[in-house]
Amino acid sequence: MALIHPLLQGVEQSASRWSDELVALRRALHEHPELAFEERETSQRAQHFLERLGIRCRTGFAKTGIVAVLEGAKPGPTVAIRADMDALPIDEPRGLPFASKVPGKMHACGHDAHTAIALGVAAVLSELRAELAGRAMFIFQPGEETLSGARAMLEDGAFDAEKPDAIVGFHNWPQLATGTVGWHAGAVMASSDAFDVTLKGVAAHGAHPHVGVDAIVGAAQFIEQVQTIVSREIAPISSAVVTIGRIQGGTARNIIASSVEMNASVRTLESDIAEHIEKAVRRILDGLKTGLRIDYDLKWTKLTPALRNDPATMDHVLTVAREMLGDANVIEMPYPSMGSEDYAWFAERVPSAHLRIGSKIEGHETAIHRPDYQLNEAIIPLGTRLMSRAVLALMARVGRGDTAAVAR
Repeated sequence: MALIHPLLQGVEQSASRWSDELVALRRALHEHPELAFEERETSQRAQHFLERLGIRCRTGFAKTGIVAVLEGAKPGPTVAIRADMDALPIDEPRGLPFASKVPGKMHACGHDAHTAIALGVAAVLSELRAELAGRAMFIFQPGEETLSGARAMLEDGAFDAEKPDAIVGFHNWPQLATGTVGWHAGAVMASSDAFDVTLKGVAAHGAHPHVGVDAIVGAAQFIEQVQTIVSREIAPISSAVVTIGRIQGGTARNIIASSVEMNASVRTLESDIAEHIEKAVRRILDGLKTGLRIDYDLKWTKLTPALRNDPATMDHVLTVAREMLGDANVIEMPYPSMGSEDYAWFAERVPSAHLRIGSKIEGHETAIHRPDYQLNEAIIPLGTRLMSRAVLALMARVGRGDTAAVAR
């Protein structure tokens, strides 16, 4: 840490100066939530903030995404930080003075705070530009909630002009006390596949089922068999979840249903398990075709791989967190989350570290993706300080060849 120690005082002072403006910015974003790939106002606010700092921006990635690069005065590596921008289709209850003004939309996952923190890092590092040995890249990503924005940004060339040597990501976590961070080694969040099935039978009068083919009976058997994949085909020490979240079929109580549509998700921590589950689903559907005369259409979409931390990159970030917060406040999570995070697409290409930043409001028990979700705004200056220090540490370490990034 000696290489960046002279900059730490500057980080603290700068983060303190920017704190009020960043909190106000977060509240403005919170009042105007935008869903995946609709983040036009959010993106414009971020772009204007960055341009005010003299940071060059490239825009239009996956419609609303931004890639901005701050050039340091000295040569060195490129270290990226990513923030997601989109909100959720949830009605926010009244109460907050800056509650959502858009019916049916709410920042119920804290991406408004993530955007403010990343902009805070940009503000802090821009004031230290004369001392920076390298470049800081800022990625403002749409569509995380649909698990499709990161991949879309990469397909649009986000890393084509300049690929970072390392990247850091983060997510607020209301189950963790504010002032703490959580981490997990290796796979930290699950992969996510989506599949959509249409079972196709033959309609008939309910009084004459023998002349039809009942798609609802087929759906019942499909659901029952699919739920045995994890319990009977996956080793108990491995993690997998298959969820059928939506089912729709039939037209009337006295008509044999000619079709049933189902929408489902698969989450695993190992790619070979995801492949096994897909093969099993196809095998079950083929069995229904033979046994029940049910035809089918299946669409399988791989949304995101599992998110894995690079050990060397994570070690450097954890050193920063422990020095700033104290060992007791840097908490190793006992197990990974079976939730998914499409930041994993960036982490597949670049050595990465991903943290959960505690955002709990004392006395308020909540979780992300709930109408009663709220976060402690103290994480905005805290996250700004922590992630600024993390970027600086990685610049120093990567610049010395002291990370997996150089080997790759």
